Amino acid sequence: MPPRVAYWLSSFEPEMEAIAGEVACLRRAYPGSIAWGVGPRNWVRLSWRRGFGVHPRLHWAFRAAAAAGQGCFDVNHLFGGLGDWFHLRALRRRASVLTMALDAPPCDELLLGKIDRFVTEWPGGRDKLQQLGIEPGRIRLVFPPVDLDRFQPAAEPDGPFTVLFCSSPDAAQWLEPRGVRLLLDAAALRPTMRFRLIWRPWGDSLPVVRQWIADGELDNVELVVGRFADMQAHYAAAHVTVAPFLDGRRSKAAPNSLIESMACGRPVAATAAVGLADVIEECGAGQIFAAEPAALTEALDRLQGDWSDYARRSRLCAEQWFDEKRFLAEYQQVYGELTARRAARTSNTSCSRRGPRRARSRASRRGRSRTADATWSSRRAFSARISW
Repeated sequence: MPPRVAYWLSSFEPEMEAIAGEVACLRRAYPGSIAWGVGPRNWVRLSWRRGFGVHPRLHWAFRAAAAAGQGCFDVNHLFGGLGDWFHLRALRRRASVLTMALDAPPCDELLLGKIDRFVTEWPGGRDKLQQLGIEPGRIRLVFPPVDLDRFQPAAEPDGPFTVLFCSSPDAAQWLEPRGVRLLLDAAALRPTMRFRLIWRPWGDSLPVVRQWIADGELDNVELVVGRFADMQAHYAAAHVTVAPFLDGRRSKAAPNSLIESMACGRPVAATAAVGLADVIEECGAGQIFAAEPAALTEALDRLQGDWSDYARRSRLCAEQWFDEKRFLAEYQQVYGELTARRAARTSNTSCSRRGPRRARSRASRRGRSRTADATWSSRRAFSARISW
């Protein structure tokens, strides 16, 4: 019987947010599991399909509810970063996994000691975990998934060479670290290319980026705002997907937009701040560029010049490393390790408790036997005295 898993996360829009999508994929494979956590977008969220969440200011209420509900599940699985103290504090000592999807500074070492297995979504994450003193035996690498049947290659689109950006930040202060200014500067250098920015309709970053586009008079930049469950259509209408990140701590280390793009046969361009840079370069699925507008435009020129070959290798890269089936199999192994370990621990504890109990029971029986013998002897002596 599959384990029941409690998934802890801060995002609850599986069609729009990468971590929520990964959790939704796992929940389909592990029925009876739940998603809950602390997230900034709603004061209270109550949805069995999307998850149960509260605002960070109500974290005390979440801690109380989580303390009461954790006993109903076999495994606790936290998705986010090492600094999610509001989840780690609420976590009871139980079989637990933390998937490090964000390269965030760690919190208290004692809180991280509650975790049995650490999963990183990008190769460099293993080194970061080991630098914190976490033993290699507690670390696993599991890449984010993509449904290869759903995200399929399409024919090269007509029209100008189109560059897609799908990593819009919620906060305006994250626009620079995500490389949005760099991307717009590159658009100014390539007026014959089209730059399409997909933007989520929340947070305070949208008015700022609109103003930047207007100030730069960037007629070749298209800002598309909305909730899009069908991202395949956006990849099919583009030639390349970019992740011009400047600071890996302000973005997902392994962006799902790049993975989905490769699955659709669309090559990618990324900076070295992206956790998948080495994988992309090794597969020949795109270009890794220095964090400068001129370097990005040169990378785009190279991709345009040999687009068909890059497109083919992109799909092969997705098939090799990011298949959803591989993702589920690797987490099945992680959960199996933890549940087997817990079962063995429970069995050993039970045996150790039965051992002393049995010893006490045998001692008690021997004591009762001695008492009975002594009582019988004294009765015989008393009877002898009476007879005499």
